[in-house]
Amino acid sequence: MKMRLLHILFLSLLASTLMSQTRGAFVEAAQDAYDDEDYYSSLRFYLEALDFDSTDVEVKYMIAESARNFLSYEVAEEYYTQVLSEDAENTYPKASYFLAEMQQMQGKYDMAKRNYEMYLSLSEGDDSFVTSKAQMEIANIDWAKDMTQNPEPSVSVSLLPGDANTPYSEISATQVGDQVVYSSVQFLPEDRKTYGNKFISKVLSTDSVGDGPLLSDNNLHTANLAYNTNRTKVFYTVCHYINGSDIRCDLYSRQIMADGSFGEGVKLPEHINADSITTTQPVVGFDQESGQELLYFVSDREGGKGKLDIWYSSIDGEDEYSQPINLTSLNTIYNEITPFFHNNTQVLYFSSDGYKTLGGYDIYRSLKEGDDFSQPENLGAPTNGSFNDAFYSIDENGEQALFSSNRLGSQYIDELNKSCCYDIYEATISDLEINLNALTFDAKSLDSLEGATVQLVCVSTGDIMGELTNDIAADHIFQLERNKEYMIITSKPGYATDTMMLNTKTVFKSEDIVKKIYLERTSLDLEVFTFDEISGRPLPGTTVRLINLTDETIQEVVLTNEAANDFLFEVKPGHSYRLEASRDRYYSDSIEFVAKDDLGTGTITKELFLVRRDLNIYLPLELYFDNDHPDLRSTSLQTQKTYSETFGEYVIKKEEFKRRYASGAPADNKELAQTRVDEFFEEEVKDGYDVFLRFLDYITGQLQDGYSFDLSIRGFASPRADTRYNLALSQRRVVSVQNEIRAYNEGVLVPFIDNGQLRITELSFGESLAPDDVSDVLYDRRNSIYSPEASRERRVEIVEIKEGGL
Repeated sequence: MKMRLLHILFLSLLASTLMSQTRGAFVEAAQDAYDDEDYYSSLRFYLEALDFDSTDVEVKYMIAESARNFLSYEVAEEYYTQVLSEDAENTYPKASYFLAEMQQMQGKYDMAKRNYEMYLSLSEGDDSFVTSKAQMEIANIDWAKDMTQNPEPSVSVSLLPGDANTPYSEISATQVGDQVVYSSVQFLPEDRKTYGNKFISKVLSTDSVGDGPLLSDNNLHTANLAYNTNRTKVFYTVCHYINGSDIRCDLYSRQIMADGSFGEGVKLPEHINADSITTTQPVVGFDQESGQELLYFVSDREGGKGKLDIWYSSIDGEDEYSQPINLTSLNTIYNEITPFFHNNTQVLYFSSDGYKTLGGYDIYRSLKEGDDFSQPENLGAPTNGSFNDAFYSIDENGEQALFSSNRLGSQYIDELNKSCCYDIYEATISDLEINLNALTFDAKSLDSLEGATVQLVCVSTGDIMGELTNDIAADHIFQLERNKEYMIITSKPGYATDTMMLNTKTVFKSEDIVKKIYLERTSLDLEVFTFDEISGRPLPGTTVRLINLTDETIQEVVLTNEAANDFLFEVKPGHSYRLEASRDRYYSDSIEFVAKDDLGTGTITKELFLVRRDLNIYLPLELYFDNDHPDLRSTSLQTQKTYSETFGEYVIKKEEFKRRYASGAPADNKELAQTRVDEFFEEEVKDGYDVFLRFLDYITGQLQDGYSFDLSIRGFASPRADTRYNLALSQRRVVSVQNEIRAYNEGVLVPFIDNGQLRITELSFGESLAPDDVSDVLYDRRNSIYSPEASRERRVEIVEIKEGGL
């Protein structure tokens, strides 16, 4: 779109006669009109010239050029197509590019892509600007097709009802109260002698159609009326022609009088307006962060990034404006035009041909973020289409928008060539489906946080719009309303409350919003478990006391669990604590610790171990041996082996014992036979060894505290061998346990054995105490060696312990 279309669209009056009716006269007149950028006249004259010679490729090219500049897309496409088929020498290298552009403007995306590619294959590099634009449009076309095929369902677009639209161009429409204020290019200047027959624009309203304009200069363009925040002043554009089509504009302002009329026009100062540049399309926005009004406008002045850029100036007082600043974060090397700032949402709307577009100019929006703006977002279809879309404005509630477009359905000033003009369209934005899922997480572990409560509060009213607690997951789902500001308040016992703001004023389409909320712990969960120290089994019926050593004002917490061994407390990170556990007939246990969440789980685990006051409760403590071990087929009463050595060799034979014992069992009892052997190894052999080690660990501490102990030990053997052999075997087994005691924990118990604090009495009974049902038949190896009954007889028992005082 040329400058004439960026500011005010116009039509020249077609000359009714020519001095001469020759081909040359039509070509000359056409060229003069084209040079003066009167493309309507040049199009008509070139078409007349073609009647003299229908093979003239140059005239066809100029018809296409005139039609393109006059926005007669179909005519331009037709004649560029003819030029490409007849121009064998590629005299007009840009014809394929402009053909693609015309096809893209009509939504013929696949055809346009092929012709952009043709241009690059034949003429890439001839014009760097056109080359880069062709490359950009090729990249955009697939996206444009997808956007066109998937319009936003919440937006419906239709022509503005009523009499505002005409065959001429209507632009810059804004809702003001109950009326629409807009500009229309349908008027001829009063001073035709001075200003010629070019159409000019005036400012109208839907209430004043037929009653005359709201604002006009009878001989110049008057357009783009914009109100300040409190509607005490208006800004507008006054433009004049600088050739047959292009115009140059300046910004003016007027006070709004008490009766609603406008005062005298005042031209804005020279640093806003300047000779030889255009300054146009004003709009006033209120910056909520700074509390200041900003005047946005469009200009081609020096210092910009492209052809036409958006600039802004702060309004510092009555008719006082800061130096213009280029909106560099939004401007491109192409054109950015028709800004509109929506005060409620702090969103700037504008049109551009420098970003991805569906064709021509598309409308974009960008959220003001401090001194800058967010990445522009294309409004998509149906608001945007393959034609030009510009002059977007939207009401305070974000429910009704107005914009101008020359899309199909707009009225033509020239039906024959289907060219011109802009009509006003309205976009109705229906209720959106906006869903929020507030997901809660632990800030340190990043794990999902169940049991959090999320409140949704409307900021403007303070009302609680919803409250959810999810005990099994992190999700909290709410349905939101458009154009609301919400406060999301998230809480959970033991965590600091989090507050997050959410604004749906900048939500423009139905969507699911996910907010991840990370809560910081103010307390940690303390899990305490109590065990019997010797047996290692859970110990129910215990009372646990938690004492805060850092803050003595905090009352201690006492819990008793008769049914199980687990306890749950809350502790403060960084505080020191003491845990005390007690139970009837047990010695108490206590530990001190600092509450630290080293693993980031939000939970600390502590274990307390209590010991029965009468250690004989744990007896007999049974340790099991493999058949004829230690020291196979020996009659010696001594061995060098420790019990740990014999134990290790024994437990790895579990599968062999299961197989041998099951092999002789009836078919329907084989599985049961294996289970019995497995249970014996796991629950008796291994558990016995573990309890033995814990037993030694406990008495070590007691001995170190000065206590003394007498242990009585006796050994057993299964009845396979004769009594003398079994007596020796039982003795070796007792010795291996004594060796284990002396070797335990690198000999920590040896000094106590040597000084008599730990005394061990040996008893050996051979097979004399073996039950009668334990087989002693040598060839019955299944029952005499591998059965659990026989295996239980190969053992050493600690049968009694006597504790001495300090």
